[in-house]
Amino acid sequence: MKMKKVIAAILMIAMVGSLAVGCGSKDNKTTTNETTTNETAETNGGEAIALQLWVHQTNETPEGKVYEELVNEFNEQHKGKIEVQLTGIARTGNAGGYDDRINAAITNNDMPDVFTIDGPTLAANADAGTIVPIGEYFDKADLADFNKGIIQQGTYNNELYTLGTFDSSVLLYYNADLFAAAGITPATADNPWTWDEFTEACKKLKTDSVFGANLGLNDVGEWLTYAYLPLIQSGDGSLISDDGKETVDGYLNAQATVDALTFIKNLVDGGLVSATPEDFTFEKGSSAMTFSGPWEIATIKDYPELKWGTMPYPIKAEGATAASPCGSWTYGISKDCAKEDQAAAAELVKWLTDTESCVKMYDAISMPPARQSSFTKIDAFQKAPLDVISYQMANTAIARPIVVNYPILSDKFAKAVANVASGMDVQQALDDAVEQYNFQVGK
Repeated sequence: MKMKKVIAAILMIAMVGSLAVGCGSKDNKTTTNETTTNETAETNGGEAIALQLWVHQTNETPEGKVYEELVNEFNEQHKGKIEVQLTGIARTGNAGGYDDRINAAITNNDMPDVFTIDGPTLAANADAGTIVPIGEYFDKADLADFNKGIIQQGTYNNELYTLGTFDSSVLLYYNADLFAAAGITPATADNPWTWDEFTEACKKLKTDSVFGANLGLNDVGEWLTYAYLPLIQSGDGSLISDDGKETVDGYLNAQATVDALTFIKNLVDGGLVSATPEDFTFEKGSSAMTFSGPWEIATIKDYPELKWGTMPYPIKAEGATAASPCGSWTYGISKDCAKEDQAAAAELVKWLTDTESCVKMYDAISMPPARQSSFTKIDAFQKAPLDVISYQMANTAIARPIVVNYPILSDKFAKAVANVASGMDVQQALDDAVEQYNFQVGK
């Protein structure tokens, strides 16, 4: 039964679109579905510990090229001791795609020793026993260097199961010219706007041709949970209980959630943001602000006349909790990795997630590193506009709920946000979401 749950979770994550916020590279299309690297096989004489590593990108993508480089370096460094064969499988969505291959391997008890896991499926994998705890292989001092959200995301029932090379975040981008014209002073990382201040800024910025902000409300998928769960967390709320019972009644429809969605609804009802925004409204100047991740910068570069900056997430009220999104792809050691090989597999995970590896991945795909020591080696994060990311990663990032049924929870919450943006009563939308969640998980 648990294996069925993890397979369902992986499939649900793929359906709700976690790639939009977790993988770092928007270009996941490749001409081949799989690449395998094993350059040291003939030199090790069969004496080395042989490990299989599967990743969700082929070497035809920038991310995939980094995986290949890191594995080749690892094999060279550990020649004669550990030999890793890398297989890159694109997330194409067809029967040969990464998620399908993982599901088949789980069913057939033929999983690779180490494989990449999307953060929201961690709990389902751990609960089903498809991955094993890795905390015993890492020093506490080393783990302290990881972003706190990476540790939160990789921990289930007080056991560490996964670690990653890169993280993710969302910023509030602003149009500097429109701010100057409206006499608005941007918020700073350590002094964020309140929801009321954000709303007032939107009112000053709104014109017949410009919305105050683009919230991406037409994206009914993981984005809506990933991006706007921090609004609930700022009110010290949650979507689900953390007692292991996965109770949503009294959480998903609680006052903190109602307040967050009411904030969004008031922006829509007031005409300050659009419930159905067009693409690139921020770049084109028809939205004065937008919530987006580091990937937005690649698009902004196509609009050289745009003067822009970044701000942190707004907080509910003065003195409220500051919260921001985080989390992405990680590495786990599978149940099918032989016990005597797990220490070697952990050495591979250490290599893939060390300070320099995190920097290399940033250089390739521009996603924030998983380690604080890596931030200090990347000049871009020491100054505007990306210093907001490094501040949020170190101070305000909170992982999404580490629960088995997270994919279902996210789907129901995202649909509630969309319903509210379309005019539905907030409490009704959330009560409906609770009912639908309970029905789907059999409660």
